[in-house]
Amino acid sequence: MSCFVVSDFHVSAIVAWAVDKGVPLDDSPDAVALGLAAANRAAFSERYQGRYGALPFGGFDRSAALGLQPVEIIKACDCLDYQCSDWSSWDLCDASEDLALIRDVAVQLVHGPWSVAYGPAEARGRELPGYVEAAWCLERTEPADLTADRLAAALAGMSAPELAAIRAALAVTEGAA
Repeated sequence: MSCFVVSDFHVSAIVAWAVDKGVPLDDSPDAVALGLAAANRAAFSERYQGRYGALPFGGFDRSAALGLQPVEIIKACDCLDYQCSDWSSWDLCDASEDLALIRDVAVQLVHGPWSVAYGPAEARGRELPGYVEAAWCLERTEPADLTADRLAAALAGMSAPELAAIRAALAVTEGAA
């Protein structure tokens, strides 16, 4: 089976959603996100026997869950669980329990508390309306105007020499194209 390292945004979205919904996590959101990311990286390393490196986790982004629906979180949890399942210690670690709890809360929000323990398989996720259409991997997407606003704010805080260096780099890039 294959394995990949999910994005920092993917991990952050799951944990930020859990915080927004009041999921009773046993640790801080930063620690839970770091645990999930570390488990994913351990699975990747174990699966590929250390042949490939993975970038370290960039940190928890509290804004990552904005607008995500429970079914999107269910599928994101399924993706992360699948990626982590190659790690021999996955079923024994706290991160596995945290992910299962977050997923269970998402399922409960869709079908009610009975669905986790007693409901049919459909109630547990894959047959939910919207599951197939939901993204397997969560990536940050921003409207162009928001990206432009962030860029303008970043540029506004730069000094004249910093702006000159950016202009020079852009000129070199344009000349190469």
